[in-house]
Amino acid sequence: MHNRNPKKRLKNRLQWTFQVEGMNVVMFFGIMVFLNFNYNFYDLIFLSYGLSLMCFILFQGTYYWWIKYSVITERQVFKNTVLSRFRKFRKQNQIAIIAIPLMLLIQWFLSGKSISSDNLIGWAIFANLFGVCEYINYYHKQLMYDNRNDLNYLLQNRKLKEAALHKDLRENKI
Repeated sequence: MHNRNPKKRLKNRLQWTFQVEGMNVVMFFGIMVFLNFNYNFYDLIFLSYGLSLMCFILFQGTYYWWIKYSVITERQVFKNTVLSRFRKFRKQNQIAIIAIPLMLLIQWFLSGKSISSDNLIGWAIFANLFGVCEYINYYHKQLMYDNRNDLNYLLQNRKLKEAALHKDLRENKI
C-alpha cells in the first residue's frame, strides 16, 4: 500500500538519504584504507586524495540530510550555526577542488614521473571527478534524480534543479 502521508514520506526519504550517504562515507573510507595497506603510498596519492574529497563531501551530505530530517522530526537544530558551517564547508571544498591538479602533479613526481594503470590512475581520476560532482550536486545543481518527482521535473523543465543546500544557503543569508 502506497503511503499517502506526505510528511511521513518525506521523513522516510530524508532518513533513508542520510543513512545511505553515511554508509557511502564509511564504504569509501574503508576502500581508501584497504588500498593504502595493499599498494605503494606513492602510487595512491591522487586516488587517496580523491577518495578523501569524496568522503568529506559525502559527510557534508549526510550531515545536511540529517539536519533536514531533524527539522521534520521537530528536533531542535540551530539553523544559523548549521548554515555557517556549510558556508565554511563550501569554501573548503572549493580549495580542495582547486588542489586536485596539484595532487596529480605531486603523485607524478613522487611515483617516478609515471602515470599508468599500475598506480590506479583511472580510479584516481574517477574518484576526483566524483568528488567534484558531489560538490556540484550539493552546492549548485542537483545531479541525482532518483525519484519520480525529480525525474518529472527534469523532463518537464529540461534543466537541472537547484540543489536543496544551495537554495537553503541562498534563502537564509546570515
